[in-house]
Amino acid sequence: MIDVICNPVAGPRPAGRIDRVRACLAAMGFSFRIRETGGPGDAVVMAREAAHEGAETVVAVGGDGTIHEVANGLAGSDTRLAVVPHGTGNVFAKEFSLPASIEGCLALLRDGRTISVPLGKANDRYFVLLASAGFDAEVVERMNHRQKNVLGIAAYVLCGARHLLRAQPSLWIELPGRERLEVQSVIVSRGRKYGGNVTIAPDANIEGDAFHVVALLRKGRWAISMFALDILRGKHADSRHVLIRETTSVVARSTIPSAVQVDGEYLGPLPVRFEMTDVRLRIVVPEEFPSPPA
Repeated sequence: MIDVICNPVAGPRPAGRIDRVRACLAAMGFSFRIRETGGPGDAVVMAREAAHEGAETVVAVGGDGTIHEVANGLAGSDTRLAVVPHGTGNVFAKEFSLPASIEGCLALLRDGRTISVPLGKANDRYFVLLASAGFDAEVVERMNHRQKNVLGIAAYVLCGARHLLRAQPSLWIELPGRERLEVQSVIVSRGRKYGGNVTIAPDANIEGDAFHVVALLRKGRWAISMFALDILRGKHADSRHVLIRETTSVVARSTIPSAVQVDGEYLGPLPVRFEMTDVRLRIVVPEEFPSPPA
């Protein structure tokens, strides 16, 4: 049995997308049901119910929020997560080399393979790929879903440019070994990609048991602007103002309120503890998706 969990209002022509999912699954002969979310948190509950009822696979149809919630609902279960993505950055699609079409994504249910990925955790919320605190998370907090749906990746750029006009609080991060650093922004990456096709952690291993911390050490609007530009150009690793560290935990705090985001969704204010867990998520990926050598 396959459960399909979809956001009926996400992205352009959502009804047409759901109709294509229905037609494709029927043509492949799968037994399935489609459930539509009505608000925040629904996908977590639906995914958890599907896993409890013994569903083999849950297909998440939607953007960052839907995928994130379904992943949290399936965390630690034997039920697989498959994804038909829609979203501004398509980080999930890029990270896992998903096909561009709805039909291609659903064909993976038959032709793909399943990997087991350890999850990161931000306070009490799991994340699959990315989390952050500071400037990056502040932009996510201030951007509404309508902007994301209409403008796509341009919404991040425009919102980020506006947010640069505000005062930027400093953060304190604590790494294992009691190493304490003052930073302007911190990104925690389980995978290689950031914002779609931008590579932020080229050595990251999504199936490994650690994450990469990418932190901006220098303060000020100009520093943030150059940090963002360097990430887009893949030059951030060469900057003496950027810390990149592979680790299993990091704590972030601030004396001034600042935001935290997980997998592109606003989580709440600092403080936050990011840490690796032994809780796993089973994900459907293409047969050719790279795995690290044994």
